[in-house]
Amino acid sequence: MYRSTSLLRSLRFRLIASVVSIEVIMLSLLVWNNISIIQTTHTDRLRDTASSMIQQIANTLGSYMVAVDYASLDDYLSNIINYKELSYIVVIDRDGNTVTAHGKASPKARPTIDSHPAQVTDGVFDIAEDIKVAGQPMGRVLTGFSLSNMEDAINKSRTRGITIASIEIILTVVATVLIGLGFTRRLGMLSNAATQVEMGNYSVTLPTDTNDEVATTAAAFNRMVTEVSSRTRQLEQEESRSRKLLAENRQLIHTSLEVQEEERKHMARELHDELGQCLTAIQADAELIRDLSHDTDKKIETSAVAIMDVSSHVYDVVHSMMHRLRPSILDNLGLIEALKDEVDAWSARHPETRCTFEQSGELLDLGERTNITLYRVVQECLTNISKHANSNEVIIALHNDGRVLTLSIDDDGVGVDLDTRLSGLGLIGMRERADAIGGHFEINSAPDKGMHIRLTIEQMAKTEHHE
Repeated sequence: MYRSTSLLRSLRFRLIASVVSIEVIMLSLLVWNNISIIQTTHTDRLRDTASSMIQQIANTLGSYMVAVDYASLDDYLSNIINYKELSYIVVIDRDGNTVTAHGKASPKARPTIDSHPAQVTDGVFDIAEDIKVAGQPMGRVLTGFSLSNMEDAINKSRTRGITIASIEIILTVVATVLIGLGFTRRLGMLSNAATQVEMGNYSVTLPTDTNDEVATTAAAFNRMVTEVSSRTRQLEQEESRSRKLLAENRQLIHTSLEVQEEERKHMARELHDELGQCLTAIQADAELIRDLSHDTDKKIETSAVAIMDVSSHVYDVVHSMMHRLRPSILDNLGLIEALKDEVDAWSARHPETRCTFEQSGELLDLGERTNITLYRVVQECLTNISKHANSNEVIIALHNDGRVLTLSIDDDGVGVDLDTRLSGLGLIGMRERADAIGGHFEINSAPDKGMHIRLTIEQMAKTEHHE
């Protein structure tokens, strides 16, 4: 199945349209120029003819006007008026009275004299000439020349020019289409073959039975497709192996995280049960020794007090280690109380940063894996903020709308450029923890824009069913 090409982007269409457009423009300019020349020629001819005729009529009428021979004057004008372009002839005497008028289009009123046929608006070119004899005015002759014959000749010339241009355009289109189709047919085959290769069909080949530039390109294309097909198969095999290794590595990471949490839980329990009990016993014995030696031996009492102080310090260190390994409040009071305790403890260590915790929705019975994942993400984020963010405010929000559980951690710190590679293992660990429970982990940040982390978990009920 070939991918369709837009008509305007088609090489055939552009080739044909370009040639035809140029031809149409050039022929249109040529026709327009020829019509302009023809119109100018006809109007100049009519002007010259009218000027020559009226001068001849005025010279001839002078003798008739002197002799007051109006009968001969009428006979002369009766012959002149038969000229095909002459519409009327009017002779007036020196007093402005009409002596005679000939022609069916003789005007009732004295017409406005025209200077050029191109400026005529009423279809008649009106001109006048004084009748003089020996330099003395004898009257005036007015003539009108019809423009209809001239306009007919111009229209015929225009029609003939347009017809010739149209025939030439049609012939040009036919020739261009035939040549264009022949020229672009094999290029179209090359384009279709490239489309098939793009769609993944590497079995396509182009004919190379001719010896021209297109055949050379087709041969190079066939060699390229063969090479691309070979390398694509290799890449697909490598990609398949990489995907398999990636899946195995992610499974290993997820298993390692689970084992790590179990080990932490076990170590915290051992520290609490074994070392905690031992420290409690040491504390009790030291108190007993202090009480018994209170009045007998000050050195023993001092040593007992020292033992009590050291054991109390060791107990605090062990308690802190147990909290870092596995906070007992998480197992005893649940996720929300554990997060509140973590936020309070962090705020106490970093009073310069305001840290708030918000919650909404049903957050009980999320499951142990989800609880520990959310807790570890918050714990890691707070650690990163204290080390790198230099922020003034941190907002932690946990919401559950019944369909999606969302954890967001936002700070107004220095932020990072996400286009550069982030090398911190903490972010990788958070992403893998989220992936292990089917969540989506997202980071948005920019220099001086803080960092915004989102962890979303969909279909909580189905997720927890497998925990």
